[in-house]
Amino acid sequence: MATAVINRQSVVPDLDLDGIDSVLGLHIGTVNTLFVSRLEKQLDPLRVTPKQVAILWLVNANPGVKQTDLSRFFQIERPTVHQFVRQLIKNGFLLNEPSKLDRRAGGLWLTDEGRDVLAISREAIISHEDQLTACLSGREKSELFRILMKLYLLAPAKD
Repeated sequence: MATAVINRQSVVPDLDLDGIDSVLGLHIGTVNTLFVSRLEKQLDPLRVTPKQVAILWLVNANPGVKQTDLSRFFQIERPTVHQFVRQLIKNGFLLNEPSKLDRRAGGLWLTDEGRDVLAISREAIISHEDQLTACLSGREKSELFRILMKLYLLAPAKD
């Protein structure tokens, strides 16, 4: 059985793509937009964004985690992480308390409300991802994870 060619040209047949369809970042960005923008709508009533949920998720698993560790994990600048954390604290989902060993360093902890929001958000994320990846076999999904992790782990460190 012949496999149909899947490409962006089929979306807008009259549009000359001039080779842009071979730019991997374009496709990764578009798929990211599909995942994030639809999920944002689901999470909006909870007053969190997908990145904020990821922070809650990591704080839940690592009580007392430092913002610098989150910055390294997400490969984003510390001031950006600080903005996310500040909003989560304002919404009553996180606490930032000084370390008992080093008063200069603060650690993050979930509040009860933060745990509740995280639980609801996790369910929404799982359902959302199941819907968007329903066209992939288990093997394809595993391969996609493997490739994305390879790109993430082998990418040059941010400056």
